[in-house]
Amino acid sequence: MRAGVNRLFLMVLAAAFFIVAPHANGSSNDKQPVKRIYTRVQSLGESLRELSVRFGQSVMTESAEYNAVTAPALSGEYTLSQALEILLKPTDLQYRITSNGVIVGRVENTVSQTPIEEVSVTGLRASLGASREQKRRNDVISDVIVSSDLASYPDRNLAESMQRIPGMSITREAGEGRQIMLRGLSPDFTLVMLNGMTVLANNDSPMDSRLQKQRDRSFDLNLFATDLFSEIQVLKTYDAELPTGGMAGIVALSTAHPFDHPGLHWNVSAQGGNNQFVNSLSKRISAMVSNTRGHWGALFSVVYGTRDYQEMGANTFRWRQIRPDGADISALSANIAEQWQNGELFVPRGNRYSVWQSDMDRTGIGASIEYKSDFAHVSLDWLYGRLSGERFEYHLYPRGYRSTPVIENETRVVDAVVNEKNELVYADYLNGQVGTESRYQQVATNYNQWVINLTNQWGPTLKGKGVIGWEQARYDMPQSNKAYMQGATDISVDYRGKYSRFANINYKADLTQADFWRMKELDAESYFATTAFFNARYVVSYAEDVSREWKVGVDWVSFNNQTDLFDIQDLLMNDWEKGSLKSTVPIELSRPLNSHPRLSWLTLDTSAVFNAFGLPNNIGALKESDVAMRAEQRAERDEINEHRLGLFSSLTLGSGNWKVNPSLRIEHENIAVSASDTEPELHRYLSRTHWLPALNLRYSISAESMLRLALSRTLGRPQLDDLTTSVRYDEEQNILYGYNEKLRPYSAYNLDIAWEEYASDNNRFAINAFSKFLDDYIVYVNETKPVSELAAYNGSISLPDAGEVTLVSAKNAEQSWLYGIETSAEIDMTWPGNPQNHFGVVGIVSYTRGKVRYYNTDTGELLSVKGLPFLSPWLANLTTYWESYDLSVRLSVTYRDDYVARVDSRTLQDEDETGFEDSMYVDAVVAWHIGDKWEVRFEATNLTNQREIQYSDSAHRPYNTAVSGRDYYVGITYRY
Repeated sequence: MRAGVNRLFLMVLAAAFFIVAPHANGSSNDKQPVKRIYTRVQSLGESLRELSVRFGQSVMTESAEYNAVTAPALSGEYTLSQALEILLKPTDLQYRITSNGVIVGRVENTVSQTPIEEVSVTGLRASLGASREQKRRNDVISDVIVSSDLASYPDRNLAESMQRIPGMSITREAGEGRQIMLRGLSPDFTLVMLNGMTVLANNDSPMDSRLQKQRDRSFDLNLFATDLFSEIQVLKTYDAELPTGGMAGIVALSTAHPFDHPGLHWNVSAQGGNNQFVNSLSKRISAMVSNTRGHWGALFSVVYGTRDYQEMGANTFRWRQIRPDGADISALSANIAEQWQNGELFVPRGNRYSVWQSDMDRTGIGASIEYKSDFAHVSLDWLYGRLSGERFEYHLYPRGYRSTPVIENETRVVDAVVNEKNELVYADYLNGQVGTESRYQQVATNYNQWVINLTNQWGPTLKGKGVIGWEQARYDMPQSNKAYMQGATDISVDYRGKYSRFANINYKADLTQADFWRMKELDAESYFATTAFFNARYVVSYAEDVSREWKVGVDWVSFNNQTDLFDIQDLLMNDWEKGSLKSTVPIELSRPLNSHPRLSWLTLDTSAVFNAFGLPNNIGALKESDVAMRAEQRAERDEINEHRLGLFSSLTLGSGNWKVNPSLRIEHENIAVSASDTEPELHRYLSRTHWLPALNLRYSISAESMLRLALSRTLGRPQLDDLTTSVRYDEEQNILYGYNEKLRPYSAYNLDIAWEEYASDNNRFAINAFSKFLDDYIVYVNETKPVSELAAYNGSISLPDAGEVTLVSAKNAEQSWLYGIETSAEIDMTWPGNPQNHFGVVGIVSYTRGKVRYYNTDTGELLSVKGLPFLSPWLANLTTYWESYDLSVRLSVTYRDDYVARVDSRTLQDEDETGFEDSMYVDAVVAWHIGDKWEVRFEATNLTNQREIQYSDSAHRPYNTAVSGRDYYVGITYRY
């Protein structure tokens, strides 16, 4: 069905291209873009600068004295020619539009091609200026990145494009950006809109320490390359017309449309590159064609890229105070032996060397049909994305008692060192256990979106604006198989000195020989998750003039999320242990892994091993086999349906230098949850009504400077796992893990104060101070309940007949205060002695603080007060550039402070938190423009080969560290 609909759309698109193909040359105005422009009565020079930025055109004059000429105000939609005619009508000046830009002068001089003064230019500076003007016009506090600025950075996906926005940080997978955090809040609290509608798509992390198969409300932005998008707006304050769920803010993405650049345009770009750890060529190709004729336009764009990557490093199963049960420690000093025997030492477990490899295919297709007239504007957009790959994961680690090298009654520890934190930072084991893990996975995320945006001009004062859209995203992991081997040899583990973050682990035996190893066990898993959205919204606005507008609207959002997990553990383990099945490693299915910088070891072709021992790789066939029936199996399936109806109204008033925008949204939502992890299947229902007021106020101090104030209440929806939490009764602990049908969303009461200075040309300065009072913060708490009050659980779980039970469930029980300051600056200067060359600096620095009380989700008890999850106190980005007409150079440095990732009750035995150390990434671009149409680019990313360091416990013990290598790319682009 879906494939047929997509093919139909492409056929309609092809027909539209035939219709709009130029049969004759149209007028210049037909081919000029129409832009919405608002300028006040000001100097002609200032108005020309705004036109230059808005249209991305250089505007050149013969004399700077035109700054003294007063130009009339503009308010409405204009082509460049129309706007220039209005501005120049009261003067004796005329204009000429050339391939080099716009020349303004007196009649006899407008033919000159060598003007004296340049008001503004295109290129990197123009893109920054366009972003600046959009930020300036928005009623809410925001930051904007336009398409030309997106293209000027070496960003491989949307997440990386956003790391240069004040207050924005990103997580990374395989060296690429993945999720975004705004103002120190979890990725769940930044809402993503695409072409006017709310969207969501998830993939996963290949690393267990980063929570593989993480299910959340965050849009994983590594799904799309930046080439498909024309604009990114990050809305940091709220207006009632906006959808709910963005407690941190809203990221509004826009794809390209035909009337962005009227007329026939097309471009093709090809890029090749290499990573220092991978011996294969990364490739990317993109193309776009767009055309308009009369009121109609059509656009088609495609991006396809392949990339092989390799991350490698070291990690532990965290550190635990355990005894050396079964190991001979008589050779150690009396003090260390006593501490170890008493369980006082923190012992590192696992101690793995790891390599993650994958081929990554990323496909994006965008298409748009657009109709535009004086009375209506309609666009139909389709966006398809796919991120897929085969992943290979290899680990080498001690696999004895509690994941240490100890083999009971066989291992002897002959040397050990303990530091001042009681950590066992060195130990030498004779005859220790060692094991390998080889994993193979197939993964893919598919995304489909259709959306219609329409604007109707019902009359001179009445306008309607609507959106209707559908989105579906599906994450598939049909195959995730593991194969384990084990052997015994002498092992030393060293975390001293320079090895404190990347352990030095040595094995006496040659680990690349098949006869050293024996088969241990096999595991298999499959996982699927789907997300679907339906959005509908219509807004009616009444405006007597540009200073007064009243809006009223209604919207409907329907959201569905489903997951399906099946897991089989310990296949054939008993058969190999008992000797009923030969455990010899198949030599022909193994190979040495030589890519890790410290050691080489033998790995397995996991899929082939399954087949060699008579097990199918297909999970459906596998779970019906006799071997799987004897193994431990786990199946989980759940579904969430959310429906929201919102009514909203706003009023915009302008008077002199003031502009005020009060608004109110009333929203009712219903949530239905079903989960199959209990018998019979459990159903839960939640229903809430929310009142969300907002006020945005703007005061223009001068033509270049303004103050903003924003007050609002926003929501953050409960995490999906909190809605689908398992219901079970722990008889030994007398704890019932339940659900809360009165669970409410997170609330935030927000205050923002901003100062923005728009100096001459492209210079800009901004300071934004903000505060968020987070209320209804969801944590897991306990309460003692008589069994008689727990009748709602009857039939779904077995409870005692009488007495009291400790109920642990999610509740809106906490509050937090988040505050911070964001600063940004853009400084552009002329190169001394050469006014055609420019250099500049774009810098951002933000500081954020906020703490919350964490609870143990297993017991509901208070644990600690720590920084909010994902909050990095300091964030910074510095970009420097140099630009001439044919050559530009850009260097960017991004810094992120350390942060707490989670306080996870599943690992409380080992740690009270886990998080990441600070990081710094450096990227560079050199672009050479050959004429007006050709561009050659050299890009380099991660020049520092940044080591990502994840720590364990508030003592910052080493947990996981990995490097992904430097990337170098060369590309060529042709634009028509």
